[in-house]
Amino acid sequence: MTEREIKRIQRKFIFVSTVAFFLVMFMMGGFIYLFSNITLNNEIKILMKIIADNDGELPKISFIQEETSDKEDVDKTSDEEVESYQSLSFEERMEWNLESIFGIGDMYGESADYLYSTRFFSVIFDDKDQVEDVKMTHIAHVNEEQVIKYAKRALDDWRDYGNFGRYYFYVQERDDGSSIVIYLDRTAQIASMNRILFSAMSLIGFGTVLAFFIMRLISKSIVKTEVKNAEKQKQFITNASHELKTPLAVIRANTEMSEIESGESEWTRSTMRQVDRMDGLIKNLVSIARAEEHNDGKFTLMDIVPVIRDTAEAMKTVAVSEGKSFDINTPDELYHSCDESKLRQMVSLLTDNAVKYCDEKGRIEVSLTKAGRGKKVILTVSNDYSNGANVDYSRFFERFYREDEAHTKGGYGIGLSVISGLINELKGTIDVGWSDGRISFKCRF
Repeated sequence: MTEREIKRIQRKFIFVSTVAFFLVMFMMGGFIYLFSNITLNNEIKILMKIIADNDGELPKISFIQEETSDKEDVDKTSDEEVESYQSLSFEERMEWNLESIFGIGDMYGESADYLYSTRFFSVIFDDKDQVEDVKMTHIAHVNEEQVIKYAKRALDDWRDYGNFGRYYFYVQERDDGSSIVIYLDRTAQIASMNRILFSAMSLIGFGTVLAFFIMRLISKSIVKTEVKNAEKQKQFITNASHELKTPLAVIRANTEMSEIESGESEWTRSTMRQVDRMDGLIKNLVSIARAEEHNDGKFTLMDIVPVIRDTAEAMKTVAVSEGKSFDINTPDELYHSCDESKLRQMVSLLTDNAVKYCDEKGRIEVSLTKAGRGKKVILTVSNDYSNGANVDYSRFFERFYREDEAHTKGGYGIGLSVISGLINELKGTIDVGWSDGRISFKCRF
């Protein structure tokens, strides 16, 4: 794995982990807000139903002593509440606590604060939808005309429960045909819900940014060792390539000297072939090491048509000498920002591969086009390849991979790996496919 691939994996890890953290936090925050909203609505419905059942008034709570300021009575009431709670069983206490926390069940009567903190008004209509009574002792910032207007609006609505802004309404039909409309002001609760939502979104945003930097630091420490290993591997390939050149040169010189003294033989020819093969392998290994070096190159805006045509023409002579046709189809000019040396090397390797694996008397084609109105350039190198129907093309760019050992034609299985590295340097992609007896390498950069 190259250093560039490791860093690409690092970036993907940071992106995926940050997005995952954001989604989890967003779901948790959304669940908290949704649950709080459901709890608030449940509390509002129960409270308005109690008001409607009591003819538009809040009932007096039993343990509140009316018209008394006797401290002993108040203390006695508090003591009775404590004793009542302590007398409950464990299951009853759990039920009471759940109701108090989540607003489950009928909570009215458990606290005296409801009587003094609840802001509401109610309007009673007769069976002909005429106003019969207006009760607005628990609200101050609206007058009777506004109260009746709101009540009629709720009465005409298709829902029996809903809200208009900060007001929640509840319409209850009575057995005698009359109806009662309750409006509950929940400004404080809505503001509290909005604060919860704002706080949750702020925490999610801050947490996501913090998680991004934490993941970045963690990923750096994780990939640091891998980057060092990749550097060591490249250094080993480079050093080994240089070290192997010396013994190969000695073997070649000794073999040539033996041919001078004793004449050429089957054994010397075999030795020279293996020397040439090893020399080619070393050159390819050096090419891989150089292709994997982090080198952005010099990207300049240039007409790439002459570069591609000149490089492809060099291989056309080889193809024609082997009885194969070679066509080059390019526009007159096509300007693109790229590194000329890497482009030449990539085209040279692609055309060499096409000539090497093209069928006898087959056709090789190099074409260059522009992808629509965009800035992408498509270079396609194709050749006849009758045996390509059942080939695993997904592994073509693996190093040292060769599909057919019996028909390698002297290849080392690393040329396409070098091409893949070059196309990455050119900030592009490469795909390979087979159709109707032809194999095509399509480069987009």
